[in-house]
Amino acid sequence: MQKISIIEHTLLTENVLKRLANRRILTILDFLNEDVDKISCAAKITIPQVLDIRNQIFDKYSAPVLCGLILLERHLNKCLNTGIESINTMLNEGVPIGHITELCGLANSGKTQLCHQLAVNCVKHTENTVLYIDTKGDFSAKRIQFLLHSYKKSYKEMAEIMFKIKVTRIWNMEELIELLQNLKKGTIVLNKLSMIIVDSLPCLMLQHLGEESKIGLALLNQFVNYCRFLCDHLQICVVCVNVQTRWVDQDLVELEDEKKHYSTSFQEPTYVEKQNRCLGKYWQHIPALVLLLDKNPLLDNEVDDNTIRQLSLSVLTSNSKVLKQCNLTLSSTGVR
Repeated sequence: MQKISIIEHTLLTENVLKRLANRRILTILDFLNEDVDKISCAAKITIPQVLDIRNQIFDKYSAPVLCGLILLERHLNKCLNTGIESINTMLNEGVPIGHITELCGLANSGKTQLCHQLAVNCVKHTENTVLYIDTKGDFSAKRIQFLLHSYKKSYKEMAEIMFKIKVTRIWNMEELIELLQNLKKGTIVLNKLSMIIVDSLPCLMLQHLGEESKIGLALLNQFVNYCRFLCDHLQICVVCVNVQTRWVDQDLVELEDEKKHYSTSFQEPTYVEKQNRCLGKYWQHIPALVLLLDKNPLLDNEVDDNTIRQLSLSVLTSNSKVLKQCNLTLSSTGVR
């Protein structure tokens, strides 16, 4: 804790500080915790003078007092526009700024395509910058160019937009944490950074699957702490791509034979589908928002040799219950 001597006040003379030190009042915390009457007697100053010193300390070190309505308004207005009307409507204007958002789904459900679309929409009509962290090595610049071509952008406009999407490839958790550390320290500076996309996190964490040393859990905890710091101090949103797994378990259900009045019963096997999000129990309550992307292959159709896939995007609770849902279409021109 800082020394009381750093407080610049006309009443805190050398003699007063010596008297306080004799009573073991050395730090600001000691001064605030001590009774006002005892400080007055020890330092030989009046009680109003002691209160004046305390008020100066509070003014300098206390957080500003804000009205609850102001805080609520700031929270409601802190959303990043996704550029997709149905998603904005479902999420009340966009992805929440200052928080971690998870985008999960089965393999080949369109998660990467949606990430590409979010990156383009975030920088298309603004000066924002997006940091795209590719952990699978499948980021496609040609796909981004094709999306921009569908918007009838010129080559100059394409170059300007693509320049604002900063892509880096990461192959392990240590490299990812080092990157976030550099962003925190200011070693790496991205002007007007608004979103960080990690596509995808399980690719890095599966390397630590089954370790008894819990190194993977420690690295994941560091990643979460850095993300929360960057979200809060840079006022950005972090979108982490996760993988959903589905397992079919066989349970034995005991059924009674109603036709026969016997006390005997028999067991009939039933099959239950269980859906899980990867990254373990620790991660389940980390994201402030969980989005589940799923495909509807029965509704897919083709128009002029262009396959249009129907997707559904759902907002999940921490126990995987669906709160809201919207429909999306995925085609060669992007996600709509």
